Amino acid sequence: MKFSQSILVACFVLNMSLAIAADAGVKVIALFADKALLQVGDQQKIVKKGETFEGVLLESASGRGAVVVIDGKRVKLGLNQAIAGNFKKPDRSSLKVYPDQIGMYYVEGTINGQSTRFLVDTGATLVTLSGSKARSLKIDFRKGKRGTAQTAAAVVPVYQIKLESVSIGGIRVPNVDATVIAGDHPAEVLLGNSFLRHTRMQKAGSVLEIKQRF
Repeated sequence: MKFSQSILVACFVLNMSLAIAADAGVKVIALFADKALLQVGDQQKIVKKGETFEGVLLESASGRGAVVVIDGKRVKLGLNQAIAGNFKKPDRSSLKVYPDQIGMYYVEGTINGQSTRFLVDTGATLVTLSGSKARSLKIDFRKGKRGTAQTAAAVVPVYQIKLESVSIGGIRVPNVDATVIAGDHPAEVLLGNSFLRHTRMQKAGSVLEIKQRF
């Protein structure tokens, strides 16, 4: 009986050790041009250059290796290389955004549950997207309030709408006012102040930290 209990205790300790190991570290599983398959704790994802996954930014990737940024520190990793040690997962109501090569801040998120990429734009009054992007996200913007706007090329129709939800990381805001500009511009969805006013933003060096207001 004591022998059986000892086996059960040993199995429990082994399982606990494996669980701790699964939650530890960052590892490069596969490499591609400007992409890498990363494992962070027990989660895996193909991450694009400039994208953040579980708090880890993929700065660059090629067949020779990847450069990741964790808490502002750059680390070079080769194929199947890992950062050992316990890795703390980020607070889902806060995220850090790192600039691209020209200082722009892009972040992955969703509109009405549909995945998209945002350009953080504190100069935009509302979340702003093009008509073509709105259609790709299955947004029926023509039911919105119609107006016009002057662009560099012409006067174009614009539509004021309300989005069911906008989210980045673990920050989710419902009923967000937005503008849809007919055509293909802007090329990126602008994450404007109709969303950002529900957050607090601060910069530490070049890193932009966004936290949800409660």
